[in-house]
Amino acid sequence: MEPTSGKAPFDVIAPDYDASRGGTERAAGFADMLAPLLDPGLPVLDIGVGTGIVAAELSARGHLVHGLDLSPAMLARARDRLGPRVAVADACRLPVRTGSVEQAVSTWLLHTGPDHAQVFDEVARVLRPGGRYLVVPAGGTRPTDDVGRIVGDLEERLDPGRTRQDGPWTLAPIAEARGLVYRGRASERPVTFRISPRDMARSLSRGLFTGAWAIGGEGADRLVEETRSRLLALPDPEVQRVREAADYVMVFAKPGPAA
Repeated sequence: MEPTSGKAPFDVIAPDYDASRGGTERAAGFADMLAPLLDPGLPVLDIGVGTGIVAAELSARGHLVHGLDLSPAMLARARDRLGPRVAVADACRLPVRTGSVEQAVSTWLLHTGPDHAQVFDEVARVLRPGGRYLVVPAGGTRPTDDVGRIVGDLEERLDPGRTRQDGPWTLAPIAEARGLVYRGRASERPVTFRISPRDMARSLSRGLFTGAWAIGGEGADRLVEETRSRLLALPDPEVQRVREAADYVMVFAKPGPAA
């Protein structure tokens, strides 16, 4: 999923997106985190379904998933996985009837740039009383290895207003101002993966290092080049670093009895 003003980056990276994010193995891990929190007897709305890789894993676990995404190129891949249960749509303007959704999910959506207040306005509108919105943030807990520290510094410099932060400290107050209750974190799962500084530098140059940030303009390009230079200046840049982080699910609920 992506913001209205930044569609092109996702369309461009769609062919490489899944492989750059851990592929089916990581998608299955996300589905394993989400599935115990979902009612298998009720449909699921995946807001920002992307390529449909997580939704397909939920479907394999017995859930009926409908998906929305703003990028036609990403959605073309989701259609291959989910069939006609997908549509092009903006998370800030959901084409969904008020009070019609029992459960919704978003995986790695809110760091990509949509207005958080507008997204939660829409989620609060479409959820039924008792409905829940499950969010897997892209931030999670960040790796603290030398690669992670350098890339984290780039993210902070690209986003000084912190509009892309998607942790509970940012989202819980926004959701609660719209009548949703933040129920806390669930299904926390440690993640270990490997990448070399040189491979991370290559990803930066292709725009794949994080949630397809709309990197562009002289200032942003300069920051990216500085970061690539810092990565390549690390000791043994060809050697993969073991990177440790954690993924988790944030649970938001609309008060009231479930329908």
